[in-house]
Amino acid sequence: MTPEPQGPYNRRVRLVVEVRDDQDELELATGVLAAQGWGVRPARTGDSVTADDGYAALVVEIPVHGSRWTARPTAVERLTSLAGRRKLDLWVRESKLVPPKPAEWQTTYHVHRKAPQDAGPVLRRLAEHWIAVGGLDVRHTLHLRGEHSDEQRERALAELAARNIGGPPFDPDTHDIRRAMGPRTGTGSAAPHRDAGLIAVVCATVLVCVASGVVLGALASPWRLAAVLVPAAICWPVGAWMTSNAPPPKLVRLGCGAILTGAMTFVGWMWGRSADTDLSGLLTGLGTVLGIGLTLFGLWYALSASWFSRNVQWFLPVLAAPLPFVMPWVGAFLHAVYLEELFGVPAGAVHVGFYWQYAVAFRPLAVAVAFVLVLVALAGWARHFNVQAPVSGFFRLMLVLAGIVAVLTVVQISLDDLDKAADRTMNAAAEGRRPPAYFGIRPELVCVEPVGDRTPVINGPVPIGHPVLSFQASGDTVWLWDPAPSRGEDTTRHALRVRAEDVALVRAEGRRC
Repeated sequence: MTPEPQGPYNRRVRLVVEVRDDQDELELATGVLAAQGWGVRPARTGDSVTADDGYAALVVEIPVHGSRWTARPTAVERLTSLAGRRKLDLWVRESKLVPPKPAEWQTTYHVHRKAPQDAGPVLRRLAEHWIAVGGLDVRHTLHLRGEHSDEQRERALAELAARNIGGPPFDPDTHDIRRAMGPRTGTGSAAPHRDAGLIAVVCATVLVCVASGVVLGALASPWRLAAVLVPAAICWPVGAWMTSNAPPPKLVRLGCGAILTGAMTFVGWMWGRSADTDLSGLLTGLGTVLGIGLTLFGLWYALSASWFSRNVQWFLPVLAAPLPFVMPWVGAFLHAVYLEELFGVPAGAVHVGFYWQYAVAFRPLAVAVAFVLVLVALAGWARHFNVQAPVSGFFRLMLVLAGIVAVLTVVQISLDDLDKAADRTMNAAAEGRRPPAYFGIRPELVCVEPVGDRTPVINGPVPIGHPVLSFQASGDTVWLWDPAPSRGEDTTRHALRVRAEDVALVRAEGRRC
């Protein structure tokens, strides 16, 4: 059997599989497993695997994509499920996650220009600080294996002086090398525990700085300035950690720490100045940030190394092509519902700019996209933790149901927005205030002054004692809307139609004309 091409993976699981000790059974099992693209070999003497009587041992390596916590169960489930479908007489005796090879320590050296020989002590001191931040670099780097030492530095200088791959050659009289500035990284068996501790310390530092900024921005007492002491106290250790790979002059270390802690404190200060800073507001803000972060990670898990990422160059244009045609139709539909179903005014009788059709349709579209992205993010987390459905049709059914729910949700939100916007306009008209506009539909509060003795009007008479709403006319017909409650609860019965030449409209303020 020809092995199938392997998809993306980031974990390797090695299993000891016992197969019935029969030549035909062994060949069938080896061929079926190898056809999946898995590595299959007989157990060697060095593996120290002793199979039960009547069974032979195979070592199978299965690549898995997703979390390391679910990699082994996923590999075992895939193998046992395949064996059940192909009726293979085998079982898994042992499974082990193959750890990746530890990263080898590397030291990066940057070539820079030396300070002038005739420079004074002040200029030389300034040059040392400028060199530390990369100001005199010549954009030439050398990477060597191993940790930094005096012997490695001498070897780097000798290698740079002996080789020229183009451009200005390395001159020991005018050039020197420095190590890359940044936090020192560790390798080895203790690295995961050290990384976990580092992440905890970094998170605590960020929270402390942001909390200090929130206190500084939220309180009005002069004592709030005491909150600055906390970031100021930790800026030196933060800067020392940030530059621990190659300790620069003290002023550079202090500057790096002040920039980092100051930036986080400034974010908290902006939050404290602009947001609701009580406990519920802070919890809501943190929950929102956490939800956005989980959604972004879920989208990354769902879309990276997937069919979408491999075909995004043609999928996105195809998806975006209908938008210029769909959005105006949706906008025109929402404008028509607002005018005809809530005010009883024909949509064609009111002039609305075409660009407002895109604006009014943007929010429903954004809600629909956000709803779909959340579902995709959930699928991404399920993919990351290898949550498998019993049958593939389950996913297709959920996709259809999710699409239906998304459409119904968008429709419900849009209709609720229409009702709320119409209620705001009607209440403003009843109270004698200028009503708000609704995406290009600008009703005005006016008083009606008949031109002649008799004014022909549909659904009249025309009220002259109190103001009415007038929508921007499109043609020789004027549509008015009377806010008087005496016309009944059906708001569409409040609409009045008159000819433009029969009335004069004067902008009104208040409840009386």
